[in-house]
Amino acid sequence: MSELHPTNQALLVALDNQAARTRHALADLPQAIYEAAPGGDCNSIRKIGEHLLKLRQFQLKLLESPLAADVPPLDEAATPARLTAALDKGEALVREAIAGHDPADWHRTPPAPREGPWGGEPTIRRLIRPLNDFTNHIGGIRAIRRILGSPAEKTQ
Repeated sequence: MSELHPTNQALLVALDNQAARTRHALADLPQAIYEAAPGGDCNSIRKIGEHLLKLRQFQLKLLESPLAADVPPLDEAATPARLTAALDKGEALVREAIAGHDPADWHRTPPAPREGPWGGEPTIRRLIRPLNDFTNHIGGIRAIRRILGSPAEKTQ
């Protein structure tokens, strides 16, 4: 990683932290807790997991990466282990896209707005928003686990 541009390195460190928090939030998650929806269907860990996968895909699209199509969807028979594996795959794809991203583009304001949200902003700002959203949803998973009496053991 030391041969990468400092911005690419910093983003990968943030991604490492997020991935570790994600794995710990989902560790030893019972299927019943995974499926439970204490605040309605949109507040189940399963639904949050689906959203997290879409966020990974969105991050790749904001980086204009063709890898966005490779983020695996969850199937109807998804389990916590399948969710974790899919999120690991999504994280690896984002990692690859960040590592290979042109360092000159991170802070450059595009001459014309790009497609998608925040198209007139530098790439780093476009990427940070869904990265932050992802982290917020990890907190939601941890909260649901606590509410349902199955707290995650570690934070990271």
